[in-house]
Amino acid sequence: MSSDQVIELLRKAYSDEIETVMNYQTNAIVLDGVRAEEIKESLQADIQEELGHAEQLGNRLKQLDARPPGSLEFTARQESLQPPGD
Repeated sequence: MSSDQVIELLRKAYSDEIETVMNYQTNAIVLDGVRAEEIKESLQADIQEELGHAEQLGNRLKQLDARPPGSLEFTARQESLQPPGD
């Protein structure tokens, strides 16, 4: 695998982590119901973990003289973590 391929995979993984944070945060805000508070607390903990993963990936990209993608380079791909509809 070439270094360009590694960088592209790391950039995709970074974007995936950030997208997961976005979806977890939205779910933590909009959830209602009997177990909503328990689930929100769990999601908040998961958000911190996902941010840590993104930071590790970003730092690795920097070590490879690359950079993590910014918001204009972001393409949302997750379908399974979307917040519930109204």
